[in-house]
Amino acid sequence: MKKNLKKVFVSLLTATTIFTSTGPVLANKITVNMPYSIYQNIEKNNISSGVVHEKIMRFTTAGWWNINVLRINLLDPHTEIKSLINPNGMPSRDKVSSMVEKHNAVAGINGDFFNYSPMPSTLGALIENGELLTARRDDAKPLLPGFFVDFLNNANIDYFQRTMEATNLTKGNKININAVNNVSTYFDAVTLLNKHWGPKSIGTKFHNDLVEVVVKNDIVTDVRVGQEAIDIPEDGYVLIVRGYQKSQELQTFSVGDSIELNISSTPDINNIKFSIGGGSYILKNGELNRPDLDSPGNAPRTGIGINKDGTEVILVTIDGRDTSFKGVTQEMFGAIFKELGAYNALNLDGGGSTAMAIKPVDSQKAVIVNKPSEGAERPVVNGVGVFSNAPVGELSYIKVSTDDSNMFINTTREFTVKGYDQYHNPVTIDESKLVFTQEGVNGNIAGNSFKALSQGKAKITANYDNITNSIDINVLGNVKDLTTDMSNFNIDINSEKTLPIFYGKDENGYQAKIYPEDITFTTINNIGSVTNGIFYSADTSVAGVLTAKLGEGIENILVSIGSEGKLVERFESLDNLRFSAYPETVIGGIGLSSDAKEGNSSISLKYDFSQGENTRAAYLTLMNGENIGLPIQGVPRKLGLWVNGDNSGSWLRGTIKDNKGNSHTIDFVKTIDWTGWQFVTTNIPSNVSYPIVLEKIYPVETDNLKKQSGELLFDGLTAFYPPTLGNIVLPTPSTLKDSKNIKTNVNKDGFSFAVFMEPKGLNQLVKYDASSKIKSKINTHKIAISLNGMSNEFVKGLTNYARIDASGAYKRNKHQDVAFINVNTGKNGIRETNAEQWNKLKADLNGTTENNIVLLFPTPIFGSNGFTDTLEADLLHKHLVETREKGKNIFVVHGGNSNTSDLKDGIRYIGLNTKTLGKPEDIYDLSIIEFTVNGSDVTYTVSPLFEKPGVKVGK
Repeated sequence: MKKNLKKVFVSLLTATTIFTSTGPVLANKITVNMPYSIYQNIEKNNISSGVVHEKIMRFTTAGWWNINVLRINLLDPHTEIKSLINPNGMPSRDKVSSMVEKHNAVAGINGDFFNYSPMPSTLGALIENGELLTARRDDAKPLLPGFFVDFLNNANIDYFQRTMEATNLTKGNKININAVNNVSTYFDAVTLLNKHWGPKSIGTKFHNDLVEVVVKNDIVTDVRVGQEAIDIPEDGYVLIVRGYQKSQELQTFSVGDSIELNISSTPDINNIKFSIGGGSYILKNGELNRPDLDSPGNAPRTGIGINKDGTEVILVTIDGRDTSFKGVTQEMFGAIFKELGAYNALNLDGGGSTAMAIKPVDSQKAVIVNKPSEGAERPVVNGVGVFSNAPVGELSYIKVSTDDSNMFINTTREFTVKGYDQYHNPVTIDESKLVFTQEGVNGNIAGNSFKALSQGKAKITANYDNITNSIDINVLGNVKDLTTDMSNFNIDINSEKTLPIFYGKDENGYQAKIYPEDITFTTINNIGSVTNGIFYSADTSVAGVLTAKLGEGIENILVSIGSEGKLVERFESLDNLRFSAYPETVIGGIGLSSDAKEGNSSISLKYDFSQGENTRAAYLTLMNGENIGLPIQGVPRKLGLWVNGDNSGSWLRGTIKDNKGNSHTIDFVKTIDWTGWQFVTTNIPSNVSYPIVLEKIYPVETDNLKKQSGELLFDGLTAFYPPTLGNIVLPTPSTLKDSKNIKTNVNKDGFSFAVFMEPKGLNQLVKYDASSKIKSKINTHKIAISLNGMSNEFVKGLTNYARIDASGAYKRNKHQDVAFINVNTGKNGIRETNAEQWNKLKADLNGTTENNIVLLFPTPIFGSNGFTDTLEADLLHKHLVETREKGKNIFVVHGGNSNTSDLKDGIRYIGLNTKTLGKPEDIYDLSIIEFTVNGSDVTYTVSPLFEKPGVKVGK
């Protein structure tokens, strides 16, 4: 007879309420001070019936909080919360996104804390439909809380306790079962393993004295000591233990004995539809609670909460260990839950485990919506899954979307429309019935494509059987500059390549995506042609230029057709070849093989990835004497290699190092899915600095579940060289010219100001009074502004009406119609330097009456030397753009390592070289920014303070 654990549970409870707290009666109340919120943005989307996803981006005085929330309506009949586990068994970890896909959930988060050793196992219990799937040993401390949902959809957080016994009905003795599908280091606790553990028992994997009692249909079928792992019966289980006393007790069971399981629990497991263990009860009855489990400091967090009336479950993740996202303490996490509407909340596993995946019902792929702190998802033992069984109904609403809400005049934008029913299930629509209309600008609509014929704010409306939805579009003026990320490419003859995305900028630096179909393409040297955004190469090997033109924008792409292969390495000897592996659990080696494609031999690489976790790799390292790396001459665009595959599914990669010492990873093939010889190629990254060396070739496996071993043969390493371009005159590419970057004279009622750096130590460095020349230049302006402070000695020679030291604390100054705001970013950011500056800056941007605003920063905003927190830099830009759209002219002047000028979304970022002087020649790097203000017209120039002397050429 088939049985499982839930059929033989006996409840210890006699009351009608199944959820009775067995933990401390009084909460250990604590107080948490929430940081001040500087900015917040909330996006809400319906995932399915009864499930809403909220993405909360909050910038606080403590840093960014990236909070993802899933709100689950427990009153919704089509929504259910269940467990996520790896189908291969309890100790098999898996990614949350993968488990969401495999179980066809609509969303999920990571679950319980777990130990890695000896095998992955949770700290708490996991229950599904009244069946105990896993529980750690009953004497483990401390007792930790869990989340529970009963069959009436009542949710609670409680402390799970149980007593488990196996009674030998034949002999009359009992054995206490300490754990279910959960093993400890010494295996000294009696543990029950069933089908949820996996297909096999433990056997001699860790110890040679493990006792295993096999029970099938309540009858002992085998008693084993120190034997290989055995199949776990589908209709039974295996009891395991080691250690003298408990082993003796378990070995009293004999083949043929009749066994009965009795498992009692509070809360009553027979009434529990779903439960998962956690770490700390962080919010209890609306009060912040002292954590049960020590997990100190700011870290990524995952948790589950319940609102006061028990109608809503709240799943939350918050990111951390990032340059922007700092994470929170457990105590702060409880405060966040309370703010989100929870009355009780449980902290789950966090850190690198924190993950939230969403799989809309119209998608087969789950998407991670948070930012895992390790750069990718960590495989975990279990998770909390959200499921929907809502039927597909009639069309209820539509959504219209596009790939860029900005576009240029005389270009097109395509729109996508999706339909949904009242449960947010996707509903197929007949696109021929869609009717698009526009308002606000002139334009033409053809199908789902809109071509703008005038500039301004547009609204595009889609109508489907009188169901409508609209989207706003900003139509920019003429294109002034055209760019793409691709500067060159190589392609085989008679081939085709989809062209990259192009972007344009208007005169104010506003950017929009441009479809290749809207661009005019011309070629030099008959390299091919472009049709509908696809480049078709010529039938001969040739090099030339593809030029893109739109408006005043021009961009060139160097194109080479075909290539010539040159053999680089025949692999006839083991000399200059080495083997290594990562991690230490990977074993393997290299040798010569007579099975060759070039010459007499090839290189054999054997590897074994069956041991270890996460990424495993076996490296063939190419040497050049004592140096790592085989030199590759010239400027090849591709590398090729003969590979005798083993159909292992491994990823074949390589590493090259360029002339600047930068390492680059190359991919020969994503999956080795063949046997026999096959030639594989890889493109060399376009950003390498030649010449290059090939350092390593290696198979790698990143999936923790794949444990393959095999042998690969390598031969005939070949470099491919494209045809050379020769001497060709290229069309001049466009650059965005700032109309305000010009020299103008000061009108009668105008004024000028200068921005500079004090060249500390200049006179001593160059051995003459060079500072006097700088002061004379500065004195021609009414206002003098230094980005690095002004010493008393330097000030002595200045005669300006006003001087501003922009290196100190936050301060606002004004003159006529110009507001000067200096912000201290000495610690590479506003918040990190002094978070209180944000409140002042926001107030000044919102309340200034001057039409011109000059912001002064000692350090750059963007780039490698800019704000450490790039999200803060983007937020600053957002506020500046919003201020500009109210009619203000904004100039951002900052220090840095070079003179720069960038016009971005109407905001002018002007950089001044403020590097410390180190040698006399540095005097020629000193520059000055000179502004002229004539009413609302503000212009500027950046010019050197000292001209380099001309170089005389001798005879």
